[in-house]
Amino acid sequence: MLSLVLGKHPLAATLGEVSFIPKLLSLNELCTCGEVFSMCPTWSKVFDSLASNTGSDLRASPYSLYLGDAVKHKSGSGLIDHAHQTRWRYISAKLRGAIDTAALFAAPVSLGYEWSTLPSIKASVGNTIKLYESAANAWGKELIIDASKLPRKAPHLYLRDPDRIRILHLVRDGRGVVASRKKYMPLSIAAERWNHYHRLTLRILRRWVPHAHRRMVRYEDFTADPPAILRSLCDWLEIPYSSEMLEFHEGMAFHSAGGNPARFNLSGGINQADDRWRHTLSTKDLEIFDRIAGKLNRELGYE
Repeated sequence: MLSLVLGKHPLAATLGEVSFIPKLLSLNELCTCGEVFSMCPTWSKVFDSLASNTGSDLRASPYSLYLGDAVKHKSGSGLIDHAHQTRWRYISAKLRGAIDTAALFAAPVSLGYEWSTLPSIKASVGNTIKLYESAANAWGKELIIDASKLPRKAPHLYLRDPDRIRILHLVRDGRGVVASRKKYMPLSIAAERWNHYHRLTLRILRRWVPHAHRRMVRYEDFTADPPAILRSLCDWLEIPYSSEMLEFHEGMAFHSAGGNPARFNLSGGINQADDRWRHTLSTKDLEIFDRIAGKLNRELGYE
């Protein structure tokens, strides 16, 4: 939601979850405008620009430009491209991730990008930045927003281009997250994954990205006062505040990679925070969550 709203700024555009673009193309999934992603006229301008710059047309060969290991777990939500995400590729991606995590925690910060990054990750970072630049050129924008949720990739992107890359860490009360995810996985696993993801994110970002170049935004704070949060983010990003970000109307189309169009319908504006977890989680559910992730939830300001 925040990436879509920021993307309405006259100087900005949101790409959605960039790392999943090859999968979206391969499986003929939809752009949030409702068009098949590979056929979206707005995105075609980006793919044309990228093909001109790299020689790779993702519409014809979705995985020809490596954008990283955005693998999907079978217990999660979303489609899996089984033709590409074979068991071997899944294991290889997990192994690369483990090596990368160890390097991010153990390598001296003074080594910087070149000596703390695997060659395959350097390739994915370089290609991702080429995609950002192609979108900026094709759409005539200055600020490109990537809504990918990959905490290990974020510092590599920043270290590759610290003058231009900024990192936004979004959080939500973990109880709200697990209440949503318990529809398709056990609550204890949902709590463990939420806890692991945000602890990993905090440790990595604090180690590699200076405080001035990263921000944390809580879902509940944004929905309570969108103008205040957006003004603060515009100041941080050094762009003028624009009220257009909060102007919504029926039929408004977004061109974001990932997610279904109905889920991202903001024509009615930004609703108050969804706190249905207060009624849907049982006392036992809350006890399980608190045992696994309560400490981190409180550290993030949730009581």
